[in-house]
Amino acid sequence: MQSPTTLSKDAALHAVPILSSDIHLQTSTRGFIRISYPIQLKPWLARLLTKNIPLPMRTLELDSMGSFVWNHIDGRNSVQNLVEIVTNHYKCHPSEAEHAVAIFIRQLGRRGILGLH
Repeated sequence: MQSPTTLSKDAALHAVPILSSDIHLQTSTRGFIRISYPIQLKPWLARLLTKNIPLPMRTLELDSMGSFVWNHIDGRNSVQNLVEIVTNHYKCHPSEAEHAVAIFIRQLGRRGILGLH
């Protein structure tokens, strides 16, 4: 998986988001996706933890649009496909959908929840 920050715009749009294997998913009572993911520790702090201690986890609850996009991340849809799905579903301008999806993917990538392949 490549970091989204190292890709050109065209390459990022054609990349496929891949979910991290370290996450745990739930659906909230409101029907939104809730993601538990390990906190990314500084290397010196990670070395202090023993192998028997699980990494601390954080929880992120997605809103309705985030949950909609999340449900279309299947290991086959590219970022461009997700933009088209959002454009059609929300009846918005493609550039607005592209901006929203790009920010969403970038934020999840920074948290280590997904990467781009």
